Order: sequence, then structure tokens, then C-alpha cells
Amino acid sequence: MRPNATKQRLATGQPAFGLFVSSASGLTAELVGGLGFDWVLVDLQHGENNLGNLSPMLQAASTTAATPFVRVASNDPTIIQRALDLGAYGIVVPLVNTPAEAEAAVRAAKYPPRGERSWGPIRGALYGGADYFAHADAETTLIAMLETREAIAAARDILATPGLDGCLIGMNDLGLSYGGTPESTSGEVLPQALEEALETVLAACRATGKVAGIQLYTAAAAERRIAQGFRFIGLGTELRLLRGAATTLLGALGRG
Repeated sequence: MRPNATKQRLATGQPAFGLFVSSASGLTAELVGGLGFDWVLVDLQHGENNLGNLSPMLQAASTTAATPFVRVASNDPTIIQRALDLGAYGIVVPLVNTPAEAEAAVRAAKYPPRGERSWGPIRGALYGGADYFAHADAETTLIAMLETREAIAAARDILATPGLDGCLIGMNDLGLSYGGTPESTSGEVLPQALEEALETVLAACRATGKVAGIQLYTAAAAERRIAQGFRFIGLGTELRLLRGAATTLLGALGRG
């Protein structure tokens, strides 16, 4: 089976950088994948993408060296399994708040006897290889998003779930859960309550041997969090980068 390069990087303690793709554009997915990111994530939770256009989005990303990930819209076994069947090598599940929800995600993503994934990797086996069944459970990556106070409190028990590779802290929703605003989580230094939440998750990852991930927006923030122990690093969305670059350009021309 085609190796999961992102999973290999994480297993050796190296950071793996990725970008979320919100627009329903195969060209954009291909462009982002070719820029040098370790993983490219097609976002079904927010933005334009859905199951109807997921296959061509994954095909576009798969022309590059980046690992194709999908954030599913919800912790729904049908959506998780269809994303894997269409060639996703990594699944990110939003709003996982309890160990029971983590277990449900694992059961959806893994074949029997560990899980309940149904056989039918229509494109997954084309991308992965003829021995897909033998290695899919080990090669694909499953990440739970921790985005609420409830999730932070249960982080250790969530991450102890067998079959779960790690977590991704969704900083925007976590900020909302702690009474802030989305932009209050975009800086290098966070409010104390959020800094403590991050330390709680890092401790849980160390205790369970799982990968700690976080969604960020700047290189300075990424460097700080990598030094803390985060490894699965999201660097925002292609639309945010486009908006930022365009704003900077127009500002330099006196049009900001």
C-alpha cells in the first residue's frame, strides 16, 4: 500500500504542516499540494465542499506529494467511510467531546475486528494499492478535534482510545467555548485559560503516546507550539492566505 508520508513524519517526531482547502476547486487543491505542505485537507465541515465533489478534490490533491486529508462534516460513520473509500488517507473528525464519540469515530474508520467499516474502497484502493485491505487500518490517520471545554476536560480519556492517532485543537471554537472570539485565538500568545487548555492536551498526548495537533495562522505561532510539543500543524485555509496576501499587496499600493 502507498505509504502515508505524514504519518511517517509524525512517528519520527517531526512536525507535519498542512492547509485546509475550503473552496470547491480541484485546481486549488492541486496548487496547495504542490507548494510543499505535508498534508492537504479538503474541508467538508465549512466552506463549499461536499460528498458530491470530494472525489475530484482528492484526485487533484493526489497528483502531488501531499497526503490527502478530509475533515468530515460531523462524526457520522457514513461520511467517514465514504471519505476513506474515495481515497482520503487521513480523517479529521470535528467536535469530539467524549471517549464514546472517539470510539465511534474509530469504529467507523477501521475494518473488523477493530471497527465496523464496510468494504468498498472504490477509489481508495486505486490510490492506495491492491493490498489496501491488509494495511488500510495502519496507514490511514484518524484525528479527533478537541474544541470545547468538555473535550479539554476529557482529553486524556479521549486520546486513550485505541485506533485514534491524535488530536487537532480547533482554536476558533475553543476560544468561543472559553467566552472569547475567534480572532482572540489567532495570536502567538493566548489568554491564560487557553494556554492552560493547551498544556492539558499536551500532557494527555504525552501520557497516551498520541500526536498533538493545533490549527494556527502564523509562523511565529507555529514555532512556539512546535517547541511546546505540537506536531500536527494546521496553518489556516487557502482563502485566509489569499485574503492576507491580497490585503498586504493592496496596502503597499496605498489601497488598504
